[in-house]
Parts: sequence; C-alpha cells; structure tokens
Amino acid sequence: SIADLGGWKRVSPPKSTPVFAYTDHIGAISISVSQQPLPTSLNADNQVAELAKKFNATAQIDAGEAPVYIGTSAKGPQSVIFAKKHLLVLIKSQKKIDDKAWSSYIESLN
Repeated sequence: SIADLGGWKRVSPPKSTPVFAYTDHIGAISISVSQQPLPTSLNADNQVAELAKKFNATAQIDAGEAPVYIGTSAKGPQSVIFAKKHLLVLIKSQKKIDDKAWSSYIESLN
C-alpha cells in the first residue's frame, strides 16, 4: 500500500494544481511516481502523446487501458508518461527497466 511506501507527498506549490508523489521499486530499481488530475486541456490520447514528446518519451508500450510513453536517457534513467482514470501519471526510474516490468507495474496501479 502507499502507507507502506511512506505515503503520498505533495510536490507542487500550495496554490497550484496539486501534484502528489510517492517512491516505490520495480525489482531493485527505485522509481518516483507522481500524479495529478488530468488537465481539462489534455485529450487522454493525442495530447498526452504530444506531452510525452516534450519529455523525449517516444517509445510506446501497451499496459492495458491507454498508451504508455517511455523515454530513456543515455545514462539509463527513464521517464514514463500516461493517463489513467482521469490522472496524468509521470514515473521516473533511476535505471533502465524492462518493458514487460513497466507494463506489469502500470497495470497493477489502481
């Protein structure tokens, strides 16, 4: 549960749209998961894809409900962007994670 992981922490300024984050692991690799309400200006498919491009997250994997976009830096860390249940989710990893592990993790999110 989130409580077992240290709980949600607000990572946005107090007067802005709330963005909350928690830390977790996929295998032995640390990840930071943040989420915020999906902005009304974003269409869950087309504009999330455009936003992903700005993060250089251009690889796409299937993880259930919606497309998931992954960007991998030359040094290994990854950025993952997707929309799920009216939330915009951004995950950052410390190292490269296999696509199947990403897919399983994302599908497990409630």
